[in-house]
Amino acid sequence: MRSGSELARRFLRVVFVVLAAVVVLQPAPASAQTGVDAGDQLLLVKVRQAGLWEMPAGTWAETRGASPKVREVGAAIMVDHGRLDVMTRQLAAKLNVALPAEPSAEQMGWLNELQNAPTPQDFDRIFANRLRAAHGQVFSVIAQVRAGTRNPEIRAYATVANQAVLRHMTLLESTGFVDFSALPQANVASSAAPAGAALDLRTGDVLTGALLILLVGGATLLGVRYLKSGRLRGGRLRPNSGETHG
Repeated sequence: MRSGSELARRFLRVVFVVLAAVVVLQPAPASAQTGVDAGDQLLLVKVRQAGLWEMPAGTWAETRGASPKVREVGAAIMVDHGRLDVMTRQLAAKLNVALPAEPSAEQMGWLNELQNAPTPQDFDRIFANRLRAAHGQVFSVIAQVRAGTRNPEIRAYATVANQAVLRHMTLLESTGFVDFSALPQANVASSAAPAGAALDLRTGDVLTGALLILLVGGATLLGVRYLKSGRLRGGRLRPNSGETHG
């Protein structure tokens, strides 16, 4: 009959084999990716499309705006989007992403609205509100892509685009013509994130970690019990040196 210590050692060997199998069978962490996903492509397209109508709008504001502030903001937006457009086209060519060549039908409608403004004062109001609403839309796209992209070049690009769009939103608001009540309300998720989300852990990672903890803890407890029982049965428990014998 095997001793308790031998059974404990055999049991621990089995546990360690199981633990090793669990670890080996887990998928290896993904290495840094350099490709582009749908979100990365959407960001490049959205920024490019924004520039296609905001650059002419900025040019018009610089010459047709009634307010000196609107003329100043129009010039700044035109210059910033010109620089950002160069960066967008260069990165899109490098990553093989197709970009639009003209504004969307909706953006063409906004340009027509600006062109047909009855007065310079109407132009100022339309310019500030149309561009502020459009910047808010692309701003949310930039934030989502920046938070989740795996591509380091897109990450750097999104940071630059984010700074430019935030600056433009602030400039447009400084004109005093933005109607904030007309802007869409923020849609912020109120539900709590799933376990491990803050650490970028998948559900499988959390379950695997819990399984490893249970296996290690159980193995330790059972191993200690087997070892203790083996020592007791083997008669190796020494008496206290201060104990007297009759």
